[in-house]
Amino acid sequence: MRDREPIFKLPGVIVVLIAVLTLIQIARAFLAPEADVALIATFGFIPARFGFLIDQRAVLDHLTALAHQSEIEAQVGQFFLTYATPGWLWLTPLSYAFLHGDKTHLIFNCIWLAAFGAPVARRFGAARFLLLGAVGAVAGALAYLALHLTELSPMVGASAAISAFMGAAARFVFPIGGDYRERPLATFREMVANTQTMAFVAFWFISNLLIGLGGQTFGFSNAPIAWEAHIGGFIAGLLLAPLFDQRPAS
Repeated sequence: MRDREPIFKLPGVIVVLIAVLTLIQIARAFLAPEADVALIATFGFIPARFGFLIDQRAVLDHLTALAHQSEIEAQVGQFFLTYATPGWLWLTPLSYAFLHGDKTHLIFNCIWLAAFGAPVARRFGAARFLLLGAVGAVAGALAYLALHLTELSPMVGASAAISAFMGAAARFVFPIGGDYRERPLATFREMVANTQTMAFVAFWFISNLLIGLGGQTFGFSNAPIAWEAHIGGFIAGLLLAPLFDQRPAS
């Protein structure tokens, strides 16, 4: 039996990750607005940049339609589509997770990271934890791309990676009691039979849909919330948790 850790003592990898995200946000505050926009254009995830490789005509048609609505919005969209050098493109499905829209966005993500990332980090170990977060971020980007192939606005934030930690945690944090690092990962049949697990999963999906679809309307965010990316990350963590679990199989 492992020694129990104080519930509010965060694993070192969580502390370091929160520090990195915070330092990036602070550093951006010292950039000129033009430089910060250029940073987002380079390292944010812009679906249309990948969509251009898949269906060039669809992206150009979307840009044309946008120009008919607003010339300024079309110019902004063209900037995000063409500004960055192609070499950085393949880094963006991961790099976007280190950027946030504002300090409120960052604070909320850090709270969720501390709450749900901590048990995953303690059980999986730092290296597997970080790798799962990277996979979750990429899965979120792919899910968002699949539904927004021509979207010209950048997507930023660690929410998809954190959602992957939530999905993985759902495999072992229920039922309450005992050492969650020692119990086997729940099978999907066991998860369905566990009312606590199903309540958590249902609440997570419903809240993400409500916030994603009405976040701007109800003042949760000044920008659209990429709920599709959250779901992509959550499903990745839920399905792939056994690949990252360091607990020996029974």
